[in-house]
Amino acid sequence: MAQEIMDNLDCEIHFFSEHAEIGLFGELPGIISKWPLIPNTWTTSMYSQNYKPKCTAVRRSWFEKAIAISLAKRNTYFHLRTRITNFEDNKIEFSGAGFTGSGTLNFDKIFQISIESNNTIWYGGVTTTEMAPNPNLIIGKRSDSTIEVWAERKLPQDINWIQKMSWIGKTPKNSIESDIDMGIQRAHNFLNKVNID
Repeated sequence: MAQEIMDNLDCEIHFFSEHAEIGLFGELPGIISKWPLIPNTWTTSMYSQNYKPKCTAVRRSWFEKAIAISLAKRNTYFHLRTRITNFEDNKIEFSGAGFTGSGTLNFDKIFQISIESNNTIWYGGVTTTEMAPNPNLIIGKRSDSTIEVWAERKLPQDINWIQKMSWIGKTPKNSIESDIDMGIQRAHNFLNKVNID
């Protein structure tokens, strides 16, 4: 969403997050059906996690981190380890880490990212063990040869899991693409409104 807005509007964007960094704090589904997902100018290198042909998954935390690094070079500010204590109209009060970690900022527009709560809990894992296709599993191979696996129920027990995770959503099969499409649509809606006003 932010990249689309920055491409079409001379502005400054601020993100507030209670996490210590963007990306790399948890793992969300990275199963993909196509590449690239976004224009190359919207991201930086993911180093060992850069997409390779025939991959069907990308390490989503590294992908998000690469997008954040790109945004930081484009007049975007990240308020990390920061909690919004109050917001009304176009003013945000916040408290957080750092030299100027607390205060009040005024904005022209505030977007709240909401998460749907009526979705399924999915169980994910990362392994180096090759897996046969299974109708009960969503499987993707990453560029570093690890395998990302998601199941609506429990993961297979006979696998040596490097990492386990959980995620709430409709399906991990297209979640990264759906999130990108939704962000771009929100950006278009916002930009259309700005152009009308």
